[in-house]
Amino acid sequence: MSHIELIRVREAFDRVAYSLDSTIQRNPINAWMHASNLAVLRSAFPPGSRLLELGCGTGADAISLAKQGCQVFGFDLSQAMVETAREKASVEQVGDRVRFVQGRSRDLLEVVRESPWAEFDGAYANFTLTYEGDLRSLARAVAAVLKPGAFFICTLPNRLVLSELVIYAPMLRFGLVLWRFATPLLKEVHGSVLEIHAYSPWQVRDAFRGSFELCALVGVPTFLPPVYLRSQYQRLGGFGTALESLDARLAGRFPWNRLGEHTLFKFRRS
Repeated sequence: MSHIELIRVREAFDRVAYSLDSTIQRNPINAWMHASNLAVLRSAFPPGSRLLELGCGTGADAISLAKQGCQVFGFDLSQAMVETAREKASVEQVGDRVRFVQGRSRDLLEVVRESPWAEFDGAYANFTLTYEGDLRSLARAVAAVLKPGAFFICTLPNRLVLSELVIYAPMLRFGLVLWRFATPLLKEVHGSVLEIHAYSPWQVRDAFRGSFELCALVGVPTFLPPVYLRSQYQRLGGFGTALESLDARLAGRFPWNRLGEHTLFKFRRS
C-alpha cells in the first residue's frame, strides 16, 4: 500500500468509526458474516488465551473474546477506530483484558512492543487484510510473535464467488463474475474508492507456507449473496433462511469452501 493509499484508507475508516457497528447490523448479510467469524474465534481460542488482533476496528470481536476470559491486544490503522474501541471496552468493563493502539500491519513487530502480553497464544484478522498486498511478509511477522502450534485465523476477499457466478453468468454479465480479478482492484468503501486485494485460496495458502500450516477453509458466505446485494437477499424471505442453512452445513467442505465471497483461513503456526 502506497503512502497516499494508506492515508485514504485511514481517512475512510476515521469517518465511519462511530457508525460502523450499526452499519454492519443494518445489513443482514454483513451481520451474519461477522457473527459466523466470531463463532469460529470463540471455538478456537479458550478462556485465558493471549491474543493479537490485526485491524481491531471498533473492538467488537476483542471485547466479546475478553468477556469469554481472553486477553486481547489489538491495533488498527484508524485512530478514530481505536478511540471507539477503547470507549466500548470501558463501558463493557473489560479494560483490564484488552489493549487497543494505533498501528499498521506492516509495522506489526514494532507495534506489539506496546502489548502487555507476549508471546501470543493466537492471532486473528477479520475482514481487515483487504488492503494488504504483501501477505508473505505479514505471515512471517505474525509467526514471529506466536507460540508454536498457535492458530492464526483470517478472512480475506475471494476472487471467484459462487453466488456471483450463479446470478450473473446466466445473464452473460461475465464482467460481474470476474471483476475481482482486476489489477488494481478498486471498490467503493464507506464513500471512498479504495484499492483492495482479493485472493484465491491457494494464493493465500502459498503466502503463508513455511510459517504456517493450513488447517481449514470456510466460505464466508458461499451460498448467501454478497453484501452489496442486500436488497435482493431481503426479498428472498424463507429462501434466504435456506441459504443460511446451506452455508452452515456446506461452506466448510470442498469445493464450496473455495467459492465464498470471503474465505476464512485457519492456520497453525509451524
